[in-house]
Order: sequence, then C-alpha cells, then structure tokens
Amino acid sequence: MADVVGFFKHFHDHVNSSLDDVTRKNFANLETNSKRIAYLSGLPLMKSYDLTPEVEKCKSGGEFPVNKRLEKARLFKDEGNREVQRGDWVKAMQLYSLSMIHMPKKETEELAIVLANRSAALNHLEQYEESLADIRRCLALGYPRHLRYKVYERRARCLLVLKRNQDAVKAFQDTISSLDEAKNLNQEKKQKLRTDAKLMLEVLNKGLVLAGNPKDPKPINKIVPKPKLPGKHNVNYPAASEAIQIDHDETKGRYASASRDIQVGETLLIEKPHSGVLLAEYAATHCQNCFAKCPIPLGCPTCPNVVFCSDQCQEVALTSYHAYECPILPLIWKSGCSITCHIALRMITQDSKQHFKELTKDLDKKPIGPYKSNDYRNIYNLVSHEGKRTKQDLLHRSHMAVFLVKLLELSGYFDTKPRETLIDIDEIKTMGVAERYRDDVELFGGLILKNIQVLQFNAHEVFELQCSKARLEQNVIKHNGDSVFVAGAVFPTLALFNHSCDPSVVRYFSGPYIIVRSVKNIKKGEEVAENYGPIFTMTSKEERQATLKDQYWFDCTCEPCQQNWPRYDQMNETYMRFRCDSGQPCPNVLPVAHDCTEFMVKCGLCQQFTNILKGLKALQVIH
Repeated sequence: MADVVGFFKHFHDHVNSSLDDVTRKNFANLETNSKRIAYLSGLPLMKSYDLTPEVEKCKSGGEFPVNKRLEKARLFKDEGNREVQRGDWVKAMQLYSLSMIHMPKKETEELAIVLANRSAALNHLEQYEESLADIRRCLALGYPRHLRYKVYERRARCLLVLKRNQDAVKAFQDTISSLDEAKNLNQEKKQKLRTDAKLMLEVLNKGLVLAGNPKDPKPINKIVPKPKLPGKHNVNYPAASEAIQIDHDETKGRYASASRDIQVGETLLIEKPHSGVLLAEYAATHCQNCFAKCPIPLGCPTCPNVVFCSDQCQEVALTSYHAYECPILPLIWKSGCSITCHIALRMITQDSKQHFKELTKDLDKKPIGPYKSNDYRNIYNLVSHEGKRTKQDLLHRSHMAVFLVKLLELSGYFDTKPRETLIDIDEIKTMGVAERYRDDVELFGGLILKNIQVLQFNAHEVFELQCSKARLEQNVIKHNGDSVFVAGAVFPTLALFNHSCDPSVVRYFSGPYIIVRSVKNIKKGEEVAENYGPIFTMTSKEERQATLKDQYWFDCTCEPCQQNWPRYDQMNETYMRFRCDSGQPCPNVLPVAHDCTEFMVKCGLCQQFTNILKGLKALQVIH
C-alpha cells in the first residue's frame, strides 16, 4: 500500500491498534465497499486523528500548503541572467524554466519577462519553434509595451530561419510599430533597428513578389504523433488488431488468442491508458500528462510541483485531474502511498462528479458495444478477487481509501469545482469528512476501494528507455540502454491478456501509449500471452511460482512451469536437451552430447528409450 515510509504508515498503525473487537466485527460484517468506507470514515477515531504533526515532520514531497514563492523565482531568473553574460545558453534556459515554474500566477508581467528571456536563450540554441512559442506566451501575458520591439524582432528572425517569409513580413512590421513605444531605447539604437527592419521588409517583399507570393511552410510539429495500429482493428476490442480475439473459459477467465496465424513482429495492440500517474521522482523532469521528458517545460499556474511538455498536455491536466490534485499533491507524496493508490484517486479526479453519479446506475453491468479504454465500467469489471480477500486485507485497503476520500474533500471535488484558496493546515487536523458529504463518501469511497483492489492485479509499469552516450565500435554505433520505471497506468484491453513465463509478445511505450508486438510465430487458436514480471530465462520455477502466487494470486501452469525449463545460465552449449518421449508420462530431460551418434537415448528416470531424431530435425529447421 505504500512505496516509501510516509505518514500513512503511522496513520494506518494508529487506526489498526485503536480498533476494538466490536468495531472489527462490525466492519467484517459489511458486504459492500461503499458501506466499509462510510463506516470507517464516520468512526470517532478518524474524526479525532490529526495529520498535522506527521505532515510538518515530513520534509520531502513538496511544500504544504502548496505555495509559489516570488523570491525563489527571482533568484532563478537572476542566475539565468548571469549565465547569459557567461554565454552558457543551456544553463540560462534551464534557470529561466525554473523561474517560470516557481513564479506566482499573479506576477503576470514578471512571468512574461522570464518567458521572453527564455525565448532568447532558445533562439541562441537554434530551437526556433520553441522560441516562437515562448514569444507568443509572453505577449499573451502582457509583456511590457516598451520592450515589445525585442520579441517582435526576435520573432521575425526566427521566422526567417524557418522560411516562413509571409509571417516574417508581419513580424518586421510589428517591430517597426513597437519602436514608437520603446521609451528607454536611445535614439541611435532605435533608428538602427528601424532601418534594419525596413531593409528586411524591402528584401522580403521583393523576394515574395518574384516567387509569386508562395504560402509559408507549415510550422514544424515536434509533438510525437499518436502511434497507429496497422491493418484492421478488432471490431469488439478496438485497441487490438483483428488478429487478436478475446475468449473466456472457467479456468482462465478472459484471455487473448490468435484469430489467425500471427507472424513475428506484428503489432497486436496499441492502447492509451484509462488512467496513469507519473512517479513523484520524475515530476520535475517529465510531463505529468504524457510522461515524456520535458527539456523545455511548462509549469502549473498555481503550484511548482509538476511540469508539462506542451500547451495541449497542460490544458488537458489543468481542466481535469490536476485542477483537483494541485493543492493535495504534496499530501499524496508525503503519505508514501504507492503509485497504484494514486492511480485509484486519478481514476476519479480525471472525470467529473456528475459523470460517476450517472455511471453508478449500471456499474455492475458490462457495457454493450465495443470495449472502450476510456469507459470506467470496463475497469470496474476487471478481476479484483474481492471475494477471496481476508477482512484484514480489506481493512488495510479501506484505511487508504478513507485517506484518499479526505483528499477529495480538501480538493473541492465534492463541491464539483476546484478550490480557489490554499488549504489551511487546520483542515488536516481531522480525517473525518463533513456531514454534508455523507453520500459522496459512500459513493466515491466505494469506488476508490474498488479501484485499489482492481489495480493490484491489472496495473502496469510504464518504462522509458534511457540510453547512455553512444560509442563507436568497429564502425558500429553502440550504446547501453536501461528500461527505467517512470509511471504506472492501467490499460483495460491489455489487462485481459494472461501471463506466461515464456510470453509470445513484448510491450514498449510511446508516451502514454502501450504498444504490444509478437516475438514469435503464433498459430491460429493459440493463446497470446504477455508476461507479468518473472520470466523463465532469468528466474527459477520456484521463484516465479512464489512471486505470481503472492502478487497475482494464481498458480502458473504455462509450459515452462509445467516442464521446468532451465534458465539461460543453466544451459550448456556442449550438449543438447530433449524431453523424455517414451510414450509414458515422464518429466525428465535427457542431456545429449553434441557428438552423440545414437538416435535412441535411454532415460535415466523411467529407463525407457526416446528417439531424438524428430527433435534434431526441429533444431535443424530453427537453425
């Protein structure tokens, strides 16, 4: 329930030790998630629990209450200006970015100046589209009129490099007009800028007339395009290829199989997560919305805790989940709750209160029509093993749900609009929720507790491939790459795929999208399995079975487990291994030397003979 030690552990231990036998028995008799949270949340010990000492003690996870500090923003801006004097434009750009992230929302003019400064750094770094974007932003914020000639002239120069000459003409015209308001610019410099701009206009206009007034090229779009599934989609499961079908039986539950023969390398699924959350340690370097790295970040207007890679990602977050999570994010991080618990909350905050109130009428019914990744009902109906859980397990997870419900109250979610004022420290002197939100506690507490249970078995880690500096070896460029865990997410269609210790697919990521491709030929009708973590090449059967039983509550019966396949480090190149095929059940593996001339090999376990000729022919084909 918690990844690092935070105040939640103290809260959980306190509640757990304070519950008497009668209260535990009452809780054990409750049959729904909603009733469990409503009961726990209303207990006197919840109402009297004061979080403030633990929160104040915890120095990591950001400042609470959330606050942007002008002095900090100015410090970064001044350091950026010093780096400009030294000619280090990369450091200057980074420092201006930090200044922008920490600048209070009300300081619009100062923020506009920082953005203009960053646009200058980006221009020197030849990041022309990014420089133009910052110029647009600084003008929208009311960049001082007496300084506007600077950014108009910079915009014109950027557009010239990008061969957008029609736009450059307008930018040089704006430069000339804005010079009239440049009160602090001496007459000589002003005249030189005006003369240069007029000369450029003359050259540009002549060139455009000679070229027949061609249209400007379109702005370069540096946003990574959404990956597309080649070929036809499965009509019922649109995130999957038509090569995949979802079947069901009593033992396996729902699982994926091949509807036709599948070749190695085919893309079988591309899916956007229903919900995903970036790990706290990457909040300053990666986009909160799409998980991409942010070398030129945009910030949140009201908190310094997150960054975004683009205006689009910023808008998505600020008009949905981050509008509510902004004031409570430090509490989430300081609590030490796991990424799956944060996803359980994000699954709520990303949609409106009204959306869920309407959904509750038929939550237990599976939606009719195509299986959509953005339909919460498909998540709700994934396996959660609620009936197999102990009362202590449910109690533990309910403590977390009570905490997350309290955060929803603090965020303004129950009032259907994000709060506009800072959370006062006194507001966390109780874990109880106001009586007027009783129905909300029952509804959303039940949903969050359900989410926590579902995510235990269905969430995926999102990885980023991080590569060290490339090196040249024998005319080949090489580098070492590491897959680094940066976020957690839930992919409803992929969640239907079962596990194998010898998977037939591999998965990787493009931003938030997961891409699943085949790594072996799969015949029509065969199961298409992914891997939940332990793989036979690296981990022994005993370890794999124990891990899967502990984390996912099932006994793996895949082929490597049934036949106890060896790990790579147990394989010996000096001999071959054949399964005993004597006609009677025998689990033994026969080691056969490479120089063996016999085709009939005796099994040391059942004392019968196996003809290895068939296996040798198969190896020949593979080779």
